Amino acid sequence: MKKTVFLIGILVCLCLNFYSCKKQAPQLPSNKGIVKDESSASLAKINHRLAIKEDSIIKIYAESKKVFKKNEIGFWYKISGVGNGAIIKDSVTCKFSGKLMLLNGKILEKSVKQITIGKKETIVGLEEGLKLMRKGDSATFIIPWYLGYGMIGKDKLVPPFTSIVYEIKVLN
Repeated sequence: MKKTVFLIGILVCLCLNFYSCKKQAPQLPSNKGIVKDESSASLAKINHRLAIKEDSIIKIYAESKKVFKKNEIGFWYKISGVGNGAIIKDSVTCKFSGKLMLLNGKILEKSVKQITIGKKETIVGLEEGLKLMRKGDSATFIIPWYLGYGMIGKDKLVPPFTSIVYEIKVLN
């Protein structure tokens, strides 16, 4: 008899624990509905059209140079002086010297920089381009504004909506 009462007690406890551990579904406030943001959709369409227009301009420029390849994310590149060092990967610190130019050839900046890939220390187009290189390589990258300095630009150096050209050499 004691064993039967004990087993029934355990079964009751297990059943209560099983049902009491379920969480209730979260409740949404009654005044919240699905709101369609028309302004965001309009801005996305405008940005898409601007990007397509910029891509056609860059394509004409790159094809005039005849040796550029287009990367799947949208920048154009040419790797010239081939190095024999290690491939640059995610989270690698590399040092490079380079020129930042506009498509018309105007040089905006010459510098030697050291960045760590994967830390967002530079623009997306340049970081992704560096991943295609080996230590010792030289390359030219044509980076559209949407992978470069975007709608804001860079200080007074690069105007908004401006595609840029980087000529770089990976030093180490």
